[in-house]
Amino acid sequence: MKDKRILVVEDSRRLNDYVSEQLVKNKYDVTQAFCGQDAYNELKTNYFDLVILDLKLGDISGLSILKTIRLQNKTLPVMIVSSITEEETKIEGFRIGCDDYLTKPFQMTDMLIRVKRMIERSEQMDYQSAPVQDLVSAGPFEINVAMQTIKKNGAPIPMRKKFFDIMLFFVQHPNVAITFRNLYESVWNSEAPEDSVLESNLYVNINNLRKLIEDDPAEPKFIQSIRHVGYMFTLEG
Repeated sequence: MKDKRILVVEDSRRLNDYVSEQLVKNKYDVTQAFCGQDAYNELKTNYFDLVILDLKLGDISGLSILKTIRLQNKTLPVMIVSSITEEETKIEGFRIGCDDYLTKPFQMTDMLIRVKRMIERSEQMDYQSAPVQDLVSAGPFEINVAMQTIKKNGAPIPMRKKFFDIMLFFVQHPNVAITFRNLYESVWNSEAPEDSVLESNLYVNINNLRKLIEDDPAEPKFIQSIRHVGYMFTLEG
């Protein structure tokens, strides 16, 4: 059996070298990335069994990389290793799709146990790796998660970060009913307010987003309302 391939994404060269050295000693095949762009370059061209991901990389945030991975690959094991200890950041990481969150400083034995467990779990699921693309296409939309930009039919759509986050959530959940509460809690990363306030808040944001992406916002094709439930994002005519 081939050694399992691990991508270590960490901008501290000293820590990256140490972690990589310990993984190699434990018979893993390790590739190092020292910034977000390095990570993307590796993810575009290679197959990995696990990604160890720092959040603060200097150029591109680790959460943006995680979003890109999860937009295209729901099962690639990802472990966040970060000095950020705030509960909100941990919750956001798990909501986006990390499989584990290890806080710095950490014991190497702890990391090795977690790595072994995650890889064994993926083997049981018969996980298949695949390279990550730079750009993700969804109907007429082209999404660059790292740069947080969206194009429609090749034309850029300028939009605020919150609208981008809503759009990204929709693209990740096409053709399914999304409740008001689920949308709010996933995008705003906080507990939803009472129903009347919640629906009013989302109504304004969704209407403004429709003005940016719909051919006719009054007759939306992509973001459809589901009465008393929420919304559904569809790419079908």
